[in-house]
Amino acid sequence: MFFQLGNCYQGDKRSTMASFRLKFISPRLIRSTKFLLILFLGLVIFFANLYFLKLSKPKEANTATTNWENKEKKEATFQLIVKTTSTIQRKNLTTTTISPKTLASRITLNSSSAKDQNTFCANKIRVMPGAIVVFKDILIRPKLGRARVLEVKLDRPDEDDEFFKLQKGFFTLYCDGDLNQVQEKLIEAKKYNALTGWIASLEVVNPSLVSLLRVNQSFQAGQYLAIQRAEYANVYWTVIDMLDIFITTQRMGIEPEKLNIVLMDAHPPTPLDPFWSVLFQRLIKLGVDRVFTESDNVVFENLVWRYPRVNCPLLDRSLKSLDHIQPFRSFVLKRFGIPLKSSLRNCSQPHKLNVLVSFRRDYQSHPRNLDGTVDRKIANEKDVLSEMEKNFSSQLNITSAQLDAFPLKHQLELVASADIFFGMHGSAHGYPIFMAPGGAVVEIFNFHSGNWHMEKVATLSGHSHIPWTSTDRNAYNTKTRSTTIPAGIPTMLLKKAIFKICDEKH
Repeated sequence: MFFQLGNCYQGDKRSTMASFRLKFISPRLIRSTKFLLILFLGLVIFFANLYFLKLSKPKEANTATTNWENKEKKEATFQLIVKTTSTIQRKNLTTTTISPKTLASRITLNSSSAKDQNTFCANKIRVMPGAIVVFKDILIRPKLGRARVLEVKLDRPDEDDEFFKLQKGFFTLYCDGDLNQVQEKLIEAKKYNALTGWIASLEVVNPSLVSLLRVNQSFQAGQYLAIQRAEYANVYWTVIDMLDIFITTQRMGIEPEKLNIVLMDAHPPTPLDPFWSVLFQRLIKLGVDRVFTESDNVVFENLVWRYPRVNCPLLDRSLKSLDHIQPFRSFVLKRFGIPLKSSLRNCSQPHKLNVLVSFRRDYQSHPRNLDGTVDRKIANEKDVLSEMEKNFSSQLNITSAQLDAFPLKHQLELVASADIFFGMHGSAHGYPIFMAPGGAVVEIFNFHSGNWHMEKVATLSGHSHIPWTSTDRNAYNTKTRSTTIPAGIPTMLLKKAIFKICDEKH
């Protein structure tokens, strides 16, 4: 009985407590609690995803992969601007885009075969005889090249200030395989001091590190040639550079007018700059051009390091002939719109030969020559011209000029029409390479006459070379740095030139 009453009491107590809880916790409160719980769980999930997303970003950048098949959705998040040759030359630039997948396949040369991967570096570098180096899909990182003249205002810079100092990685090549292959490829080029600085700045990087696609990058399609100029304001050395580049294009099977030039120096402008802008398809300058100033990395589809200047045929004293000279002459004059003169000269009356007398005069050629003083001038220019006119008026058309005072095209027009080039030894004696073969070049020296370079230009270009040296030291004015030419010498030299052209060859 007591047991039953106890059970009834316990049952009544549980019933009473349940009834109390149901009355105290209303259905509305239960719904609110569920809502807050769901909201809390949602916030936890959101912040957890955000946290793990942040952790994953650096990892993705450091472990970039060349397998882009599963990244189609990501391609839309960063596009690469492509600046092609045709679009850059127009004032209103138009651009197209290339996806990271497309560029990555170019940079890394993806392959499904491990055997093929070992040849990637070899495929991206080609070294031709004479140290012509050709790179495929190579990067230039402009920020790793610095020239003091571009960073500091210098009234009178040293020559060294106008050359770029290149850090490791300025040239970057993404390729797979044994890096010793790169060393083996460049071993020939390393023999030439002119390329050692560039080779030292070349960095070969594993293609898995294509995180470079995260930065501002441009792609330059076509054929490019990089060159660092020396004596950039000198006609002779500029002709050397032009001929070297022309020969390089011929050896590579490239049309020179379709070649693009990358100037790897910080030299100021000179009147000789049209050689670069007229002859070639496109000209860009490191440190100045938008291609470099607006891009962290610049990818070149094809980039050539030409053979070093020491290999130039015009500097080979033993060379007797050069087949490239006349095609080079035709190329240059055609690009400037100058007609080619026939090499067949008529020396009979009333036909006259054209004589170009080149006078060297003081002028400022570059910032390191502020006073503009020029050596090896003719002190008695009027006397020389008067003698020529008096003795040869019926045989010769005589034109005198300070060539550097004229625009480059007019200089070339005067030279191209000349049969005889007459003047004191100087850089302008590089110009006869543009005369029709079969002419004559008169080169006058003061008491220094050991230079053979201009004779080599003349003879390889098919001209007779007629030198004369003044042995009278009293004829040289040390103050004006000019030489007085004795009476009778101009006549004697022109007679020799006429004989070489008209009598000796016929």
